[in-house]
Amino acid sequence: MRFLTRLKRSLRKRSLARKFGEAWHEESDAFRKRSYASYDDYLAHQAAKLETHEFGEYDTEFRNALRERLAALDIDWRDRRVLCLGARIGTEVKAFLELGAVAIGIDLNPGENNPYVVQGDFHDLQFAPESMDVVYTNSLDHAFDIDRIAREVRKVLTPGGLFVLEAVHGRDQGINPGFFESFFWKNIDELVRVFENAGFTVGNRKPITRPWPGEQICLSRNGDLQPPSQQKRRIQTAAS
Repeated sequence: MRFLTRLKRSLRKRSLARKFGEAWHEESDAFRKRSYASYDDYLAHQAAKLETHEFGEYDTEFRNALRERLAALDIDWRDRRVLCLGARIGTEVKAFLELGAVAIGIDLNPGENNPYVVQGDFHDLQFAPESMDVVYTNSLDHAFDIDRIAREVRKVLTPGGLFVLEAVHGRDQGINPGFFESFFWKNIDELVRVFENAGFTVGNRKPITRPWPGEQICLSRNGDLQPPSQQKRRIQTAAS
């Protein structure tokens, strides 16, 4: 049964490769984008990842690693309203829930009966303006329009809210995008600059090793390193 499942996933991936190809183009010296015939093709390609991956061990290992990183930020996560972008089966959502946050994820294809993730597109977030204390993602290499995502993150965050971004090293460090990645950077500094230009202030930056080598970057909306007064504890500890 396991062999048949792997075979089906392999055949599905070959079918997707024939349909979408492997063409990329240089958007600038800093960024590359996968070439799609249309936005609908982009959506279809990204939504298909769930069909070709086994997330069992990843779910446990990444959840534990992320929970440790979040706990090390010395933030009281209890009752924080957290939105996780590109959350797939909900691994990062579980990490936040285990720390006491009120968390939900969105993904183009969360699968069936997923209590942690709802269907959604991080280019067009369905949540009210200033409704989230924290936004988290490690999925920007699956973006179609990075500037639009930056605007959407800023829209849903409360003033002073925290954007926790985890990103793999870029081409300068010898990393190349995989089959489902749609957007890639020369280095993480170039990616961070997009969010600085969108109205975020960069705070703490730390190296990470799991699930891949990269960085965790804490950014605050509007350059205000303090959360709203009604929140229980200042986010400034992590973002400064």
